Amino acid sequence: MSNLKKSIRKSLVVGGFCMISSLAMSAQISLTLENKSTRDVIREIERVSEYRFFYNEDLQGLDQKININTSDANIKTILNEIQRQTSISYVIKENNQIVLSAGIKSDKIQQVGDKRVVKGTVVDAMGDPIIGANIVVKGTTTGTITDMDGNFSLEVSAGTVLEVTYIGYTNQEIKVGNQKTLSIAMKEDSQALDEVVVIGYGTTKRKDFTGSVSSVKMENSPVALASNSNALEALKGSVTGLDIGATNSAGGQPSMQIRGQNSISGSNDPLVVVDGVIFLGNLNDINPNDIASYDVLKDATSAAAYGSRSANGVIMITTKKGKTGKPVISFNATGSMQTWHLKPELMNGKQWLEAVAAANGYSDYSFLTPQEELNLESGKEVNWLDEISRTGWMQDYQAAISGAGEKMNYYMSASYTGNQGVIKGDDFNRTSVLAKINTHITNWLQIGLDASYTHMDYSGVGAGMTTASILSPYGMMYRPNGELEATPDGSRGHGNPLWGVDDESKRENLDYRDNLRANGFVLLKCPWIKGLDYRFNFAGNLNYRKAGDFTHESSFVPTGSYDDDSRYSIATQNGYLSSAGGNIVNERTTSYVMDHILSYNQTFDKHNISLTAVATRDLKKYEYQQLIGNDFAACGNTTLGLNGLHYATTQKIVLNNWKLTNVGYFARASYSFNDTYYVTGSFRRDGASVFGAKNKWGNFGAVGLAWRITNENFMEKVDFLDDMKLKLSWGKNGNQGLSQYSTLSQVANGQTGGVYYPFGNAGEPSYGINQTTIGNTLLGWETTDAWNMGFESAWLNNRLFFDVDVYFSRTYDQIFSRTIPIMTGFKTMFSSMGEVKNRGIEATVRSVNIQNKDFTWSTSVTFWLNRNKLIHLYGEDLDKDGKEDDDIGNNLFIGESIHSIYGYEQDGIVQTSDTEYMAANGVPAGNPKYVDQNGDGIINTDDRVILGCTDPNYKINMGNTLKYKNFELYFMLAGVFGGNGYFQQSNTNAYITSGDRSQFASNGLYVPFWTEANPSNEYPSASFTGDGYFLGLQSRTYVRLQDVTLSYTFDQKKLQKYNINNLKVFLTGKNLATITGWKGGDPEIGSTVFSNQYPVMSSVSLGLNLSF
Repeated sequence: MSNLKKSIRKSLVVGGFCMISSLAMSAQISLTLENKSTRDVIREIERVSEYRFFYNEDLQGLDQKININTSDANIKTILNEIQRQTSISYVIKENNQIVLSAGIKSDKIQQVGDKRVVKGTVVDAMGDPIIGANIVVKGTTTGTITDMDGNFSLEVSAGTVLEVTYIGYTNQEIKVGNQKTLSIAMKEDSQALDEVVVIGYGTTKRKDFTGSVSSVKMENSPVALASNSNALEALKGSVTGLDIGATNSAGGQPSMQIRGQNSISGSNDPLVVVDGVIFLGNLNDINPNDIASYDVLKDATSAAAYGSRSANGVIMITTKKGKTGKPVISFNATGSMQTWHLKPELMNGKQWLEAVAAANGYSDYSFLTPQEELNLESGKEVNWLDEISRTGWMQDYQAAISGAGEKMNYYMSASYTGNQGVIKGDDFNRTSVLAKINTHITNWLQIGLDASYTHMDYSGVGAGMTTASILSPYGMMYRPNGELEATPDGSRGHGNPLWGVDDESKRENLDYRDNLRANGFVLLKCPWIKGLDYRFNFAGNLNYRKAGDFTHESSFVPTGSYDDDSRYSIATQNGYLSSAGGNIVNERTTSYVMDHILSYNQTFDKHNISLTAVATRDLKKYEYQQLIGNDFAACGNTTLGLNGLHYATTQKIVLNNWKLTNVGYFARASYSFNDTYYVTGSFRRDGASVFGAKNKWGNFGAVGLAWRITNENFMEKVDFLDDMKLKLSWGKNGNQGLSQYSTLSQVANGQTGGVYYPFGNAGEPSYGINQTTIGNTLLGWETTDAWNMGFESAWLNNRLFFDVDVYFSRTYDQIFSRTIPIMTGFKTMFSSMGEVKNRGIEATVRSVNIQNKDFTWSTSVTFWLNRNKLIHLYGEDLDKDGKEDDDIGNNLFIGESIHSIYGYEQDGIVQTSDTEYMAANGVPAGNPKYVDQNGDGIINTDDRVILGCTDPNYKINMGNTLKYKNFELYFMLAGVFGGNGYFQQSNTNAYITSGDRSQFASNGLYVPFWTEANPSNEYPSASFTGDGYFLGLQSRTYVRLQDVTLSYTFDQKKLQKYNINNLKVFLTGKNLATITGWKGGDPEIGSTVFSNQYPVMSSVSLGLNLSF
């Protein structure tokens, strides 16, 4: 079997190289260049042919003067002549790419001492062979290059040191010593690999780009080793300005936001683009293991290509593809244990009894129900949060095969993810397959196809979080017969939080989601005009969801004595048949995106010009069908459950459907001179069906400038600065932030319209049509103007990298549901008004602290600060004070953050000595005390002020990567900080005694409440239930050990005996520790003990990556 596999690989690789030779011989090139630098010769070859060269700027021989005189010669002949004159080696790779590398004159070496032949293999981090790597004897120009299997052979002498180089990888020095065979694993040079970034409708080199883009490479990254359940989780903390929320449920999707909130009531989600095409599906349809890289476009120039939908930024996702060389079969497996991170500590039995008695004025425990009395007497306590939670388990498997030859690139994968969440009943399963193929039919025609299918299962009933927090520790979990008790606290009537969990006889729940995605492109390269390409993209997407929920009669149990088994009898349950019922939903979403892209790229001496023109359109159609069935008394049973809804006495069918379309035209021009001065300008005109008939079209433009100052002559003597690019950009983008048909006047008919006419027909009224909303034909885009300025720099021989961006944005024509005079017959209508500004600073520092043969230590620190301010709202001045009015009801205040906290400033707790305050305000000692802002002695609405806001003050993340031989350790610390009124939130449950005071005898957090004997100035008295003023503000500041990864890569040389290219085992951890003052929940999501939010999870994973 192994021999067969070797033969297949060899055939594919040899075939690929044969195709390389065939293509090289087919292209005829004529050149007459006298006394020109090698660099100029390369540029001329690129100008007159389809070939593109890749090399390091400091490659020796680039500035050497050479002569080239050829007529109808193939590329190989010209390259051999260049090699003869300069000793620069070359390798022709896929897609007409030519890699140039260090000079080699011969594979003979003349040195004093005994000579011998050393052999070796050069591979990448995954164990795949590197073709064309340079092996040069240090201090000479003699050496060799690796073949298509990554092998080399070289004659050396004692004491020889070999220099191993390859573009995109860090250089290595290998002491030969007495070794006869060498196994050399190259490490990626992250700076070199960042050269190419994905932008709208194309790619560009980072050094040529005028906008603000952050890139994260996933392949061979320690971040990719963690069990990321969704496509965005890996970005968390890695990109300045990008806020990725927590994933706190099995199969959940995090929130995402770039550079603050622009829209008050519309969407603030960035646009997601997958493999160059706008993605209209669900993010969980994308298998995280298939992602190769992310490019986050943050400023207006970067995102301008997507005009009307790019005001919130763009996240570009690029999936994996095959690599030139042997076909690679890979298998990844990860198993993760998950626990509840920062689980609230509820009161134990003694604390609960004390709190309830004090809060309600009891001198004894007469408030206990019989169940609670029984457990108190027997010493039984229940920790309900422990009962509803478990050790979660996540398993993730993927198998893939990939490869590439000269004219074909392919990647195929199949994966399975299964997740049992920390909360019982919170389950998720996903199965996905992906196939991609890209083939060069001719040297001017390229075709690519990819298709994926994903099936997800969210079925199940999750345990009740709120009920588990409320129930007393003396509640009865199980009946005397060992089965669940429906109402653990008896007459109070709170249900068992595990009722119906994993029990379909009481409750059925299903939620299946299927996605089918197919993309294709055709690329035509004009043979008559060098650099002119036409590309056609088509992406189709189909989402289908089947969901249902059914409650059986056995789910209903009357309140009564815990030992009364008749409550659960068949006769009693049959009495609830009229309450049984459920619904089933079928949803179908179809969409397509179609792009026509015309591009031209050419270099003329020191001038480079790139032009792009795009015509695009997309459509999304949604269909909804719901069947509701209630009351099965006439049927007599609910045995069929969801499959028997049509037997219900009361049935209802709900239908809904909509579609929306977008059309866009885009043009972009980029120019650079001498790799020093750059300018980019773009314009887009978009039309969208969601907007008013008189305002469907919008125009959006952007311009960017950059200056590579280190290329100037006056910077030549600044040795410590290797590279610096200054950049400035401005642009205007849009946000659709509006649901379909919102600009139209809408009507309701039938029973839902609420208008009927008896007409004398007894029992059979005729229904009329009722207009429910008033339209607005002028409703249009939310528009964002944004400025960005900053620099990108490299220092100290590329050991230190420092990037800074400062941005300002203004979003106007905000879409509001505005209150209108009732005389119109309507209460509200959508209008465009209001303005919000964001400003901020982003900084990234990356350093290579230590780098030698065996040990490398690098650090990355990111800093982000954003300020948000409401500039205009409705434009009204009803109180005639000369200032625009605030919207107090919605906490919107002119000149303040749109996340402002407005209320009464607390001044501790009323003490017995505050007699004057108590008399003036009629409050007892032990209540919260508030600041009298206007000095009139009375606390009323006139004393309300801005107390702060929920926005973070700033964010700092620090990642460290340490590599020692085959070991690699990575960890990231994430910090979100408040202070000065920032990052606060109400958390009254952390201060009020006896938990949720709307529920009698509620459990909750233990509170050292105020008494005359213990006059706390932080916690109110036990009798305080709330006064409409108290907010209980707390800071959500936290520092978290977000990610830890430890991996070991086995020795490549030993693995080759078993036909294994690479074997890596790893241990990872997420959210392992948090420092915070937030109480009763997790500060990242702002959860409290009663917020009914699933918890953020800590996880520890063990896995392996294996490739053949």
